[in-house]
Amino acid sequence: MPAYQLYVYEDQKKREALEQKICEQVDACTEVNGKIRNRVKKFLIEEGITDISEMNAALRVRYEGYLERNETVHVPITCLRGFDRIFLHRMKEELKTLAGQRKYTTEYRDQWLCLTHYPDVEVAESFLTSKDGKELVWNFTLECPRKLKMQIFTVLKEVIHTYEGWTRKEKLLALQRLYQFCVVNQVSGIETMTLEEEQKFALKLSEDLGEKKKNAVFGILRKSRKILFLQAPEINWNANVWFLERFNFSKERMNPSKPVELVSFKEVTNLENQKILQKYLRYLFGITDLCISTIRIKLLELRTFLVYFNGEEKPIYEVEAEKIQRYLESIQRQDTREKTANGRIFMILQFYNFLVVKRYLKKIPFRYEYYLQKEVHVHNDRSVPEGVYTEILSKLAEFPEHLRLMFLHLWCTGIRGSEVCTLTGDGYEEKDGDYWLKVYQVKMKTYKRIPIPEALYKLVQVYKKKYQIGSEEYLFQNQTGGAFRYGTFRYQMLKYCEKYQIANGEYIFKSHDYRHNLATLYYDSGISLQAVRDYLGHEYEEMTRQYVDYMPKKLEKASEAYFQEETHSFAAELMKGEFHG
Repeated sequence: MPAYQLYVYEDQKKREALEQKICEQVDACTEVNGKIRNRVKKFLIEEGITDISEMNAALRVRYEGYLERNETVHVPITCLRGFDRIFLHRMKEELKTLAGQRKYTTEYRDQWLCLTHYPDVEVAESFLTSKDGKELVWNFTLECPRKLKMQIFTVLKEVIHTYEGWTRKEKLLALQRLYQFCVVNQVSGIETMTLEEEQKFALKLSEDLGEKKKNAVFGILRKSRKILFLQAPEINWNANVWFLERFNFSKERMNPSKPVELVSFKEVTNLENQKILQKYLRYLFGITDLCISTIRIKLLELRTFLVYFNGEEKPIYEVEAEKIQRYLESIQRQDTREKTANGRIFMILQFYNFLVVKRYLKKIPFRYEYYLQKEVHVHNDRSVPEGVYTEILSKLAEFPEHLRLMFLHLWCTGIRGSEVCTLTGDGYEEKDGDYWLKVYQVKMKTYKRIPIPEALYKLVQVYKKKYQIGSEEYLFQNQTGGAFRYGTFRYQMLKYCEKYQIANGEYIFKSHDYRHNLATLYYDSGISLQAVRDYLGHEYEEMTRQYVDYMPKKLEKASEAYFQEETHSFAAELMKGEFHG
């Protein structure tokens, strides 16, 4: 046989052997229909694949195109599922070896990824039931910053392991849209995505999906930011949204019933000002012992202040004094209480003190005293009318059990609504026939003990036993076992007060009003203002006076009764020389 013919013969024999090997490897996956196996074998042979270990996501993408070009294929997803099952069959075999375990890892790579090929076999198999497979294929070979691709991959893994079923599919499709948007619009990173880019993303979703579906998809941006911020090896102080769960603040600084979940800087578009605001917040978090809710109030005020100067190219420490002064004058003109306006001025002053200490400035460019207003204390009577709370009590049996007990705590003890939400199982005590409640006051960062009625104590014991509430557990819990959210409490009370037509459906429930009720009741019963102050947990009597309703009228009435007596008349007092104004 001539050499050329021998070469062709040997080459053909070699090809036939390789094709036979591919056929045997594919046919080993007997769980796949024979017709589908044959189609996969034909494709692999045409692609020059010599071993099914060469199968990967990029090849799967080519196979999908191959199926779409084939007119005899009516349900491509069924054929793709067969491809994936064959891949998984081979992967399971390779994972039994050390080399296979090194090959199949969940580390990021600049390559195509198909979720039905995910290195965790259980996870990969869970995607085999996908009806259309739109969420399965991810292209990490695109021309965009590697940092962005790694961020998308991190979020992708978290979504895969956190959600199941349809919810997982929705999150993955939303993440695909976010990824596509970032690539097209050259977004460098999700954590530093600007407000303008965020708004552009929202507009794109509205155009593609409509306003109703937009919100569900848009939520993936916040979810992605949170995952990246919480999972980063070190805190990313440059992120324009911080999630406070990462900081592990002490219990004394947090209010579990009104948690502050995040703080945002993206509204400040001058990047130097944004950086300064981030530094200031780090200072407030780390150096001060302020409550986180108080820090958030400061942040919101300063953010409003800096947003006012978004149009300035200069950083805030170079903005002319006249422009700062115009802003402070605008606070004076706004329709707010004097105390509120003064508080805003002081927050800006504290921020400028920080700038001076950090040597951004040599001195503060304004005299804050010029902008302070005289505070006029106006007493607002807020006690709940007897007829209203009596009606609630008469219909309380119709309310859900937890709301009944929460309302009784407000009505009997006058503690704050947020304090009701954070009561714990060990907060109740019986001693020498008296009953006591231990309450943690977030505002004061301290505990206080107050007397409570025997009936309330016994109702709590029944409730604890019924729901097996431990000593350190919250008495009223949210779905995850944490403290009941104050917002949920108020919403539910409003809902049931309307449902049962309290005050003909016109009563608007406000938990704080019941503190006014109790303070007024105690004061009217002859209890001293100092004792009421101690009970409420105030630092100053001036604050307690604000809780005793109708006090000016009471003082006027007492004064009128005093001077109606002949011996106490105005003329008699003058004659005695004892009247001091």
